[in-house]
Amino acid sequence: MRKDRRPRTTVAGGWLVKRSVTLLTMALLFSVLPQNYAAQRESPRQEAEQWEEVAKLRIQAARGHEVQAERKRDQAFRLVGNFMAAGDALDIAGDEKYLASEAYQIASKQWEKAAKAFKAGADPDKANDALGEAAAAWSAAKRTLREGADLYKIAEEQFENLGELDKKIKVIEKSARNIERLMEMR
Repeated sequence: MRKDRRPRTTVAGGWLVKRSVTLLTMALLFSVLPQNYAAQRESPRQEAEQWEEVAKLRIQAARGHEVQAERKRDQAFRLVGNFMAAGDALDIAGDEKYLASEAYQIASKQWEKAAKAFKAGADPDKANDALGEAAAAWSAAKRTLREGADLYKIAEEQFENLGELDKKIKVIEKSARNIERLMEMR
């Protein structure tokens, strides 16, 4: 005779309860997940449009950096008597050109992703347009790197005239970086 009065569960009965709970949980998850997963998945066209939107934003940011660079360059040329301030302004202008180049390069890659997604979405015209935008962004990236290197060289001359060796070395290194990047982009 057993001392405890609990009903005895068999191994098969315990297994059946666990299996039932597991199956009910899985059924509940599968009834909810497909709707959420479908909502998260995007069509190739939606993905392409998102890449296109991000690329356009990157282009806007790059153009903003270019405007900043032009303002600093203009400021440097107005500071004719103050070589130090002119050199610093040209250095900052070169930095802005570099940032513009980085943004254009990222935009180019995003345009390529948009083109790939447009192609997957069976929209070859949009894919070709996106590839054209990617090429234009890549060209702009190279152009701004060249312009930045030129600004750094002018700043180098300004710092040379002042005997500012530390600042001269920094702009020489930045100019070299831009030229190296240009060589890698070809």
